[in-house]
Formats: sequence, C-alpha cells, structure tokens
Amino acid sequence: MRNRAAWRPSKFEIDRAGKWRGSRSEVPITSRLAADIAAGFYYQTIHEHARGRLIDLGCGKVPLYGMYKDLVSDVVCVDWPNSLHDSAHTDVFADLNHPLDVEETGFDTAIASDVIEHLHTPEALFASAARLLRPQGKLLVGVPLLYWIHEMPHDFHRYTRFALEKMTRDAGLTVISLTAAGGSPEVLSDMATKSLGSSKIISSAMYGVSRALLTIPLVKRLSAATREAMPMAYFLVAQKLPDGSAPDTEAAAGARFTTG
Repeated sequence: MRNRAAWRPSKFEIDRAGKWRGSRSEVPITSRLAADIAAGFYYQTIHEHARGRLIDLGCGKVPLYGMYKDLVSDVVCVDWPNSLHDSAHTDVFADLNHPLDVEETGFDTAIASDVIEHLHTPEALFASAARLLRPQGKLLVGVPLLYWIHEMPHDFHRYTRFALEKMTRDAGLTVISLTAAGGSPEVLSDMATKSLGSSKIISSAMYGVSRALLTIPLVKRLSAATREAMPMAYFLVAQKLPDGSAPDTEAAAGARFTTG
C-alpha cells in the first residue's frame, strides 16, 4: 500500500468506547446509520477471516485499513483511475469491470467493500478474485441492498442473496457465510433520515431517535423477524477450494446464511 504512513481514518473511525462506527466528520448524517451498522459487520468479518497477503479491490481511501492492518502481512490496493475518492494509497489502477491485469497471485484475502454495486459487470471482480486467491484464500464482500442511489452515475445494481450466491459459484468459489444486516426498522430509519436530509437539524434528530429506538427489545425483535426479507445490506465470505476446483453446487447452496 502506497503512502502507508500517511493513512488516516475516513469512512470509519473508532469511538471513545473503542468500537468502530461511521465517521462523524466524513460520513453525512443521512448515511451515518448505515455506516454504523456496516462498521460493526466489517470489523467482525475482518477479524474472523482476514489473514496473510491482502488485496483491497476498489480501495478508495482504504477505509478498512485500520481494521485489518495488524492482521495481515502485506496490502495491495486497487482502484480505477477516475475514482471519486483520493487515490494516494492506490498501488494498481484498473477498471474492475474487466479481468484484473495483476501478475502476482497467492493472496490470502481479497476485500471488496461497498464496491460491486458500482460495477456494471461485477462478475469480473469475482473472477479476478478467484484467480488471485491462493487455494483456501477468502473473498470478503459488503454490499447494500435497500439503500438509496449514490455516487451517481456509477451505481448500477442491488443484489439479493441469491445473486451473490450465483456470482460466487460461477467464479469457482464457495460461500462460507452470507449475513443479512438490518431489517425493516433500520431500513425505515435510514430512509426517513435521508428524506429529511435537507434539514440538518431534523435529520440529526431523526438519526438520534433512530439509534435510541433500535435498542428497544421490541424493535430488535421486529428487526430480526424482517431481516431476511428486508435487509439493508449483505456481508459475504467466500473461499477458494483447497484444490482450486469449482464447488459442489448443492453443498454451496447449503452454506451458512445468517441474519446479523
């Protein structure tokens, strides 16, 4: 990763309690609830699965570096030349809609955080990850589902769990876990905050009320009950098989699907 010493937290930051959350300086109030939820899932997923040599696909400002830097031995950052984000840390400039032209392989971990919805041909990223990963290497993907249009005009898709499973299998990878995040209370709170975004005072109040409501046991139960049908986002962990062969379709279809 270029300019490693100059890296600073961007989309995610650590709060006073030592937990990761959406940045209070870089993430607008209209997206803070979604960023808070994503931060927790990324931290949990990274600490369970990120190891060895890591390639960060669609890295932007490398917002997850603070979560994985002490878990991995080497980091290669990839982003496209016309990225809307700072490219100070990018090692390889490439369009991830096409096969990634990187000669080195043998990566233990590949990450694509909030990236594939911005690709018109996301299958290319999955195929590139499958080629770059060593046997038993893992691909970690986070992607929104019920979320507003963003980074226009480069916002092309929203994926259900079934689309994510299919792209994973088609690339020759197997699904280790596929976790749904949020539920109807989170989605409705996020949409309400965004709808009131023209007023910073009102949207800030809505964010505060939403965070408080989401701690109530009844609301938590409603969230859990609606999570599979109305998730805010998905977090996927896929793995390259030990021999590099394609996974058994029936076994892959029975992989762990959880609601977080």
